[in-house]
Amino acid sequence: MTKMEKATHFSRISRRSLLKAGGALVVSLGAPVALDTVLGIGDAFAQGTKPPLTPDQLSSYIAINADGTVSAFFGKMDMGQGLFVAIGQMVAEELDVPFKAVTVIMGDTATSVNQGGASGSTGIQMGGKQMRMAAAEARRVLVDMAAAKLGLPADALAVTDGVVHAKGDETKKASYAELIGGRYFNVELDWNKQIGNLLYAPGKAKPKEAKHYKIVGKPIAREDIAPKVYAQEDFCTDVKLPGMVHGRMIRPAVAGSVPVKVDENSIKDIPGAKVVWEKGFLGVVADKEWGAIKAAEKLKVEWSDAKPPFPDQAALYDHIRSAQVRKREIGGKEVGNVDDAFKTAARVVEAEYEWPFQSHACMGPACAMAEVKDG
Repeated sequence: MTKMEKATHFSRISRRSLLKAGGALVVSLGAPVALDTVLGIGDAFAQGTKPPLTPDQLSSYIAINADGTVSAFFGKMDMGQGLFVAIGQMVAEELDVPFKAVTVIMGDTATSVNQGGASGSTGIQMGGKQMRMAAAEARRVLVDMAAAKLGLPADALAVTDGVVHAKGDETKKASYAELIGGRYFNVELDWNKQIGNLLYAPGKAKPKEAKHYKIVGKPIAREDIAPKVYAQEDFCTDVKLPGMVHGRMIRPAVAGSVPVKVDENSIKDIPGAKVVWEKGFLGVVADKEWGAIKAAEKLKVEWSDAKPPFPDQAALYDHIRSAQVRKREIGGKEVGNVDDAFKTAARVVEAEYEWPFQSHACMGPACAMAEVKDG
């Protein structure tokens, strides 16, 4: 998590916690609508305590804060693709709020459901689809709440920058903050009972057609680029706590191999270095990060043969061709007929390319922190 993301994230959390303890729906009453009507629809669509964090709850994806800004809870992580910009655009578009009014909170297990990984463009293809549907449903609910408050039919209302107003008279209005700010959506979605990339939980609303887009597709500068270029960001690897130790995983040279013998004496000269060996997992810890790095390099390990044996480089591509195909369904739709296209083509060009493995890896080791208490 970067410095910018941390500052925004924790300010949102503290505000939500405060509102959870004492949130209230503030409304102003117009003459055409009775008090019980307003309170009735408010109770139906919003509540002061947050519903359970499950994929079938609108509150698991979208929240309107007390000041009218939007928190979008995205169950994937940005790995440098700029997902927080794209998802923010999609949510802002469907809710009709400014892009800067949306904060995308990513991969926080306390506030978001499991939407799977974000590789292979699934961040937008799968995760974005769900966030778009959730934002569209949130807008529909807010318009219905405003319709009850203003005494107007929902189709007579429009939304501009987070304010619902009569199409012919913008003085008749109710902002998102007035309608639900600081409370939580109490709306159930039609969840397909899947988690990860296949998770899909639409509401009753239909999202906008692309021809009506005002935000999606616009070039928006990524605020994380400059701090990364100038080394101004804080990352997990920068966190230092009193008494913490550092670790490194030790991996075999060949996939499928496991440790069978470990010489712990081979790292006894490194201060605080210890071996962690649990079945097929092998790692080291040390008082200093450099100590962990050196221990991982020096530890003498005897590895098993891989079962099944990993092919030599010369036989690698034959091995891949003969391997069983594992299909992963990620949704989408099929258009056209590939076989018919080949049959009717004027010319078919065939070629086969053997390409070396390209690791989709980060520049430094992946990092996580754990705090162990009472054990």
